[in-house]
Amino acid sequence: MLAFEYNQFNGVIVDTKHIPQDIKSFSQQLNALLQHTKQQNKAVVWLTLDITLSHLIAVATEQGFTFHNCLPDQVTLIYKSKPEDFAPFVPTHSIGAGGLVQNEHGDILVIREHGASNYKLPGGHVELGEKIEDAVIREVFEETGIKAHFDSILGMASTHPYRFGKSNIYVICKLLPETTSIDIQDPLEIDDAKWVSPIDYLVDNNNSPFNKYLVKSLLNTSGLTKSSLDLSQFSTLKHEVFLSQS
Repeated sequence: MLAFEYNQFNGVIVDTKHIPQDIKSFSQQLNALLQHTKQQNKAVVWLTLDITLSHLIAVATEQGFTFHNCLPDQVTLIYKSKPEDFAPFVPTHSIGAGGLVQNEHGDILVIREHGASNYKLPGGHVELGEKIEDAVIREVFEETGIKAHFDSILGMASTHPYRFGKSNIYVICKLLPETTSIDIQDPLEIDDAKWVSPIDYLVDNNNSPFNKYLVKSLLNTSGLTKSSLDLSQFSTLKHEVFLSQS
């Protein structure tokens, strides 16, 4: 039988470090595990296969496993003892972060991507495990060469459907510039970057109504600031917390 452990949700998690490479051995041990979980009235079996074990996927699906989620180097499958048994949903959203950066003259920083006619706020996707604060600082630098530091979160928007049928949450952050000279670091994606007065940006009909609405609504506003508390006192998993200002 495959090595495993129980979780607090009446489930079984297969030990990924002790899965046999051989198809026949894996099939026999997996079948034995499923028999055991049925006897113990366990609801869901979680099986994660490394990419080096991808040849075992068909064996698992033949025994009733279905796909749940995947990463570049692994896939997680689940087996439900009953169709109504609950398994936490797969990740449903991607996160994007845009930077509203305004210089001492009141101009805002905007970019134009290759193939586009409109300008928008610099920004991009928050990578797995990356903080929103770090992501928006990184994206602004990559797209414009401007170094800036995080001030606050000014707004959010949700889009559905987005890429791959999932939803997207877009977080607009206020950044304070530390440099002012444009030096695009990612010329393969970004065609142009510039400082522009808010008035000129808002009257440019090439720019999308939504982006103009964001700029008009969020300039000269304050938002959620990053908490300075030691979050480890609450949980070692807490990544970052943003709170309203008193």
